[in-house]
Amino acid sequence: MWGSDHAASLEPTGFDHLVRDIRIIETAMGDGVKQIFPGELAPMAKLRRIPA
Repeated sequence: MWGSDHAASLEPTGFDHLVRDIRIIETAMGDGVKQIFPGELAPMAKLRRIPA
């Protein structure tokens, strides 16, 4: 079809997928707070150069 915005247009199904993927990315990015998980403590103690 003619028009300058067709390359950026989405049908309803495509828009649903876009929103779904944005929500997945938001979850993957986390809350922005850095934290150490229990599974990381042993390797951290072994590899750390400066004692905590």
